[in-house]
Amino acid sequence: MRKDFYIFRHGQTDYNKERRWQGSGIDIDLNEEGVAQAKRLAMKLEHCGLEYIYSSNLQRALHTAQIVASQLHIGVDVIPDLREVCLGKAEGLLKSEVAVKYAQIFEDWYNEKENMNVRFPNGESKEEAQTRMFAVLENLLKQTYKTIGIASHGGAIRYLLYKFGLPPHRMENTALYHIIYEDGDWRLSE
Repeated sequence: MRKDFYIFRHGQTDYNKERRWQGSGIDIDLNEEGVAQAKRLAMKLEHCGLEYIYSSNLQRALHTAQIVASQLHIGVDVIPDLREVCLGKAEGLLKSEVAVKYAQIFEDWYNEKENMNVRFPNGESKEEAQTRMFAVLENLLKQTYKTIGIASHGGAIRYLLYKFGLPPHRMENTALYHIIYEDGDWRLSE
């Protein structure tokens, strides 16, 4: 059995533009550029054969998923566990403010993937986010769809991709990744 997962980050929000951390507790919609990015993403996905999209419940991801689904004439459903990493008390702050207010945690957060237990006060660890995201993929293996779109968030996707050997990297809005499950094995497509 083979299943293809096309995982994409949501389009731009005003908070992204400001470099302000949203996490899972701040729920704002796409800005005008984010809507345009989602439309361009739909064109990139036209030939992938998506049958259905599952999305985070946060409106920036859900709106992106809805734009893509509308252009591809497929359905969308929400899975709350596809939400962004909870950044606790760092949510709503500018990245530069987080770097000062939580200097040591911030430094550890951007260290290599080996430090998966770091978290901001009242937040979720990278490992918890990775476990949550991978559990969603495993549960989606039960679906009859063979080619599935997943709309999520930069941090949540990044820590999921660590599991597949992708090193830390800057992720643009609407970045797209292809994960394949085949005969019991998972792999990240090049």
